[in-house]
Amino acid sequence: MKKTLILILAIALMSSVFAYGDVSQVYRQGFVEGYLMEPLGETLKIESYEGNIYSLPLRLNTIYTIDAQYVNASNFIPGMEIYAEVHGRSVTLVEGYSTSSLGYIPPGSKIRTGRVAKIDNNVLVLKLATGNEETFFLTPATVTLKNGVNTSLSALYEGDKVKLYFDEVNANIVSRIHIEGDSIRINGLYKGKVGVVDGFANKITINDVQVLKNGSWSKSNSAALTIPYNGNVPLYIGGYNIPYDNLKYYKGKTMYIAMKDFFGSNQADRMIVQNQYESTYSDKIKDINWFTGEFELKNNRNIGFHDGTIVIKNDRIVDNFSLSSDSDVFVVADGRGLQSSADVIYVLNENVNNSNIGQHYIYAGRMDQIVEDRLWLKNFFLLEENDWQSFDDEKELFFDNDTDIYDLTNNKKLSLKEFYSGSYAVDEDSKYAKDNRLRDWHSYVYTDGDRISAIMVQKNMDSLLRQRVTNGVIAPGPNSIRQDRYAGWTIELTNARDWSSAKAQWMEKNANLNINLEKALIIKDGKQIQPYDLKAGDRIYLVRDDFYGKVLIVK
Repeated sequence: MKKTLILILAIALMSSVFAYGDVSQVYRQGFVEGYLMEPLGETLKIESYEGNIYSLPLRLNTIYTIDAQYVNASNFIPGMEIYAEVHGRSVTLVEGYSTSSLGYIPPGSKIRTGRVAKIDNNVLVLKLATGNEETFFLTPATVTLKNGVNTSLSALYEGDKVKLYFDEVNANIVSRIHIEGDSIRINGLYKGKVGVVDGFANKITINDVQVLKNGSWSKSNSAALTIPYNGNVPLYIGGYNIPYDNLKYYKGKTMYIAMKDFFGSNQADRMIVQNQYESTYSDKIKDINWFTGEFELKNNRNIGFHDGTIVIKNDRIVDNFSLSSDSDVFVVADGRGLQSSADVIYVLNENVNNSNIGQHYIYAGRMDQIVEDRLWLKNFFLLEENDWQSFDDEKELFFDNDTDIYDLTNNKKLSLKEFYSGSYAVDEDSKYAKDNRLRDWHSYVYTDGDRISAIMVQKNMDSLLRQRVTNGVIAPGPNSIRQDRYAGWTIELTNARDWSSAKAQWMEKNANLNINLEKALIIKDGKQIQPYDLKAGDRIYLVRDDFYGKVLIVK
């Protein structure tokens, strides 16, 4: 009897080592990492690094790799460390890793996944799923991929979800970085009343739904929304963390939700419950006290923040430490009187570069000389901190076979030879130039360092004093990008902001904005594109002369 009792106790203890995890969490996350528990068949049985066990269905076309080499499912051995990607409730990719000797791994087989917490030149701070942060280093040899396409490290944003690959076990130098696509982006900030909470399916219904649009709350197209949420993301009210099991007790309370697209449907990325009363502010942060967890706005208003504050920057969820004393922000504060804390901070700042990794510039000026691989701008202008700065000097810039060159006056794309052999830069004092009434042409130039990525040339110089810088999002709807019968290609922007040189901050527009692109240089991923290549939801940075766009960068 005693032996039987001991045996039962031992079995119970062994079975308690493992726990079957909530598979819906894996479906929402899109991946799982850990140890293979049994040979692959119709399902993948994996013990995650956290100790949870998941059984996930495999597809007929699931891709299998070990040490970055394509293999068959039969090559996977129980106990092997694996990474599995999950889409549509089934496994699409299984990556395995084998280590033949201590300290050595096949190149690219060590992986870290997480959100970019900070970018500082060649230093990348990654926030892992555990909540811990690790620091890694980037080099010119680091390969950067986004949506499977090779791109530049300058495409990185704070808040991006990335997968880092390494060539050595103990090294912190990134050999390859995969940037997740637009699914990481916040597509709207909503508020509404807490309704039905389904804790089993991790879904919540919110009523009286409003969406933040053009700096104020507007009624949503749907009076009520039922959306899934991630139960592993902390939930807060009044600066205090609350369990999701208690969410049903807050029925009728106001909730703020940062929404993202998840396979074509809305999903709550972050949520916070309002504690007292709402106030909103649109201003510049003057100072931040990290010790007390407060910031002061330019209007001298002090507002607290905490771990549950939702901070959105470049349409991505970021850490509080992404805030700075020059951040222009829209704040949704929660409190009463002089005592309030921020439930939501929406950072309005935008620039030519995504981070200090980028070295992209916008120039305007007269082309004084053009040779086979370079040109010189004379008395040029540089867009710096959203304002045109003039320089009484020459600027040497280089071009190559991959440079996009467009003649706006004659509406045609130029070859390299047509550009440097044409009459776009002449000796204005020469007899030939005077006899033929030739003068130097003017240009808008988008560069990567001193290399010209794209250039648009025109006979006459625009008045730069009339121009302003605007950022925003191309509005949803079939007519937000249209070829008008009379005006030509025109886009409609929502959540637009103009840079005010006088106030040195971004000023929100209270209505949608129409911009004509018939005479605009449009850049995406470092290349010139056409207006019909744009799409609703694109974030843009724009130099414009009232209704007319001059230079547009898709962010």
